[in-house]
Amino acid sequence: MNIRGTINRSVRFILVAFACCMLPAMAAADNGGEQNSIQAVNVRAIQDGKLVVSIILKNPPAAVPSHFSTLTPPRIAFDFPNTRNGVGKALQQVNQGDLHTINIVQAGSRTRLVLNLDNMMSYGAKVEGNSVVVTLATLATAPATTHFAEAMPSARSHSLRDIDFRRGAHGEGQVVVTLSDAGTGIDLHQQDGKVVVDFINTRAPRDLQRKLDVLDFATPVESIDTFEQGRNVRMVVSPLGVWDQDAYQTNNKFVLEIKPRPAEKKKSSKP
Repeated sequence: MNIRGTINRSVRFILVAFACCMLPAMAAADNGGEQNSIQAVNVRAIQDGKLVVSIILKNPPAAVPSHFSTLTPPRIAFDFPNTRNGVGKALQQVNQGDLHTINIVQAGSRTRLVLNLDNMMSYGAKVEGNSVVVTLATLATAPATTHFAEAMPSARSHSLRDIDFRRGAHGEGQVVVTLSDAGTGIDLHQQDGKVVVDFINTRAPRDLQRKLDVLDFATPVESIDTFEQGRNVRMVVSPLGVWDQDAYQTNNKFVLEIKPRPAEKKKSSKP
C-alpha cells in the first residue's frame, strides 16, 4: 500500500473542497477579532463502541462550527473560522473503531478538521469550555440522518432565498440552496431511493415551492421538489441510475451533489 500517496490524495481532497467552498466575503469576515487556534485533538473510546473526539482550542469557541459529512468516502468535516492549525501537523493517526485518521488543514484564516472513517458513523457535537466535543457512534441498520447546522430552540423563523441547479465538471448534479442565515437547521437522509432534505423552522416563498424537471442537464438528477411541510421546508431530490451523494454547508450556502457512480469493470470469464 502506498501510504504517502494515500495521504497526499486525502490532503488534496480536503484542500480542493475547502478552497471551492470558501468565498472572499467570508474570508474577509474572518479577519475580525482575535484569531483562535486548534491546540490538540484527543480521541477516547467509551461504552457501546462510541468514540469521543475532543478538539481543544486556545480560546472557547462561541458555538459549534459549521460541519458536514460525505458518504463516499465516509468523512465528517468541521470548519473553524478565524482559526489556525496549532497542532503542528496535518495528519493524525487514530485507528480506533471506524475512525482511522484525522486531517487538520489550514487555508487562509480558516481551518478544516476532517474525520476519516472506514464506515459512516452518526455524530453529535457540542461546546465544552474551550473544546468542541464530537461523539461518534456506529450506525444502526436504518438509514442515517445527517445534521448540518443545528436548529436552535427559538421563535425565529428562517427562509430559503434561492434554489439553483447546475451541472458540475464531472457530470454531477449540484443543488445550491441560499439560506437566510447560516444557523438554519438542516437534516438530510435517503428514503425510497430519493434524497430528502428538511430545512427546520423554515419558510419558502411561493416561487420556490415547485417541482423542477432538470433532466435536460444530463446529470443523475431527474427532478427537485420543494414544498412547505408544517413549520419546515422539505426538498425531495429524485436521482436516476446508480449514484453517490455529497453535501456540505458553507456559511449560508447549502450544496447537495448527486454524482454518477463509475461503472465497475466486468471480470472476464475467459482465462
